[in-house]
Amino acid sequence: MKKDALLRIAEVLNSNAVDWGLGGSSMLWFHGLIDCPNDIDLLVAEHDALRTHELLSRLGTYEELQPKEPFCTKYFTHYTIFGTEVDVMGLLGIRHAEGVYRLDWRRDADTRVEPLEGVFVPLTPLEDWFVLYLLMPGRGGKADLIEACLKRQGIRRDRLEAALRQPLPAEVRARVLAAMTEAEG
Repeated sequence: MKKDALLRIAEVLNSNAVDWGLGGSSMLWFHGLIDCPNDIDLLVAEHDALRTHELLSRLGTYEELQPKEPFCTKYFTHYTIFGTEVDVMGLLGIRHAEGVYRLDWRRDADTRVEPLEGVFVPLTPLEDWFVLYLLMPGRGGKADLIEACLKRQGIRRDRLEAALRQPLPAEVRARVLAAMTEAEG
């Protein structure tokens, strides 16, 4: 992860009161689960998606990309900022056999915020990415990493309960329920 890019993005989004959070491999890096993030993935509240695009377009190069299946994210923008690939998602969506799973992420009182050289970086919850990685093809290994971490540090049940209120394939639903049950044990 290019720290310079994340620092600048965080400064701009924070100073403009954007409701955003760091996700994906960069978020896993903050939790110590991986050594080298691939890129920067940001989740923004749907109501801030267009403003985020205006702000980040000034920081780097915007490239218009369409989300690839199974993704059907409403607001998806891709940038190169200080040589780092940055994806921004508002109302993230993943299509699967049972329908579409949607995540309209919003920061809440339980959002973990990490300082990075004096700049605050809100992290999207591991629980959200546990479900997302279970739904994404080829990302089971990351879901396993997250599940092991959640067993060690505890689970935010509210995040997984929200996921269970949406359409999910039976195997994903079963895995989420099992993780919640183990957390209680």
